[in-house]
Amino acid sequence: MPTDDEFADRFGDEFGDVFAQALRGAAELAPEPVQHTLTAQAEHRGRRRRRRRRTAVASTLAVLVLAGAGGFAAVGGGAFGLVGPADPGPGRPTMDSEELTALVTGLLPKGTAQLLASGAPGQQDQHRNGATLLFDDGAGASLVAFTVERTDLAPEAAAVCMDGFQTPQDSCDRTVRPDGSVLVIDKLRSEHTPGGREWRVTWAGPDGRRVSFTEYNGQPATVNRPNPPLTSDSQLTDLVTSPAWERVFATLAPAGEGPRPNLTPAPRPSTPGPSNADLLAKLVPLLPAGAKVEKQDADHAALTVTFEGRTSMLTVAVDPPSQRGREDLAMTARNDHPTPLEVHEKRPDGTLVVTNRFGNGKTATNPVLHWTAVVYFPDGGQVRINEWNGENDYTFNPGDPALDVDGLKALATAPVWRS
Repeated sequence: MPTDDEFADRFGDEFGDVFAQALRGAAELAPEPVQHTLTAQAEHRGRRRRRRRRTAVASTLAVLVLAGAGGFAAVGGGAFGLVGPADPGPGRPTMDSEELTALVTGLLPKGTAQLLASGAPGQQDQHRNGATLLFDDGAGASLVAFTVERTDLAPEAAAVCMDGFQTPQDSCDRTVRPDGSVLVIDKLRSEHTPGGREWRVTWAGPDGRRVSFTEYNGQPATVNRPNPPLTSDSQLTDLVTSPAWERVFATLAPAGEGPRPNLTPAPRPSTPGPSNADLLAKLVPLLPAGAKVEKQDADHAALTVTFEGRTSMLTVAVDPPSQRGREDLAMTARNDHPTPLEVHEKRPDGTLVVTNRFGNGKTATNPVLHWTAVVYFPDGGQVRINEWNGENDYTFNPGDPALDVDGLKALATAPVWRS
């Protein structure tokens, strides 16, 4: 998860009123966590920890945006991971928050902008700066955010589309420009708020420079307009490729110079597991007689199955033995507060088999939307089978699944996973 940073800027009463109003609205959209969705996303990443990229979030803004994520799109990809240069370094110019706000306001359509968060002195990142604004062009106030940074990434790694399997996505256009830079325009939808839009544009240069801009069609608690303020791809392109950003880049240290903040803990090394294609090759023969595979998705170790007139999507993940897996087993075994439909089966050899069913919330059971079977082996190995009535990681439909939990357990406990 992101590491929270403190606001360093002082805001007037006018901002306090606006921010408090938005914060109250965000709180109203913070229902019981959608447990089946969180579990689904975690399972899809598996123990390989393929988590969505998230960076540091200014603490008060994190409450505003993340509390509202139940009703609006959750923020990721670094647009709100804003830290400013503590020391610009010898010979480098400086840029305060007012200058930064004025620069981006000059690139936006005609309107008013209020600064919500910006890079702040005292935060030890000399490579990145940015700001988050509440922008109103007269058609509805909306959050917009940007970062400008010097990275050590090649353009193809610095500018990428979100995964449409895991995130509702209208489109993502990726262009390699004549100078070798890459431009990505990614148009996402809210999972939980009808009409919610999150549009991202990223420009990444061959020398590691990157400009990212994210805009919404409202605030976390509200949808104020059909689309975000910049409605055309040409507007988004012109914004992130503007020469005006050179003023910001001039204040930033090159990627290899100076310390970077430790925003997230370093991942523990893990042993590579089998490929998704290998997993699906083992899963298909285990399906019950009469089951028909409608579609396979090797990118996500997923397949769509029809059985006895019902169609569902299955995903599979297998982890080799590891210390982390042994810790997971110990933690799961001593869980004193299982969810309502969670069933544990401890086998004589120390293996723990857990089946579960989730509704739209951590304690909701009606309707059930997500079925799981997980096997924890004493050596830390794991097998996880998940099932949904849907075609991706965010669409879930009620109804009987193709396989019940006993069928999932039979798949997960098959000896083939240990061979």
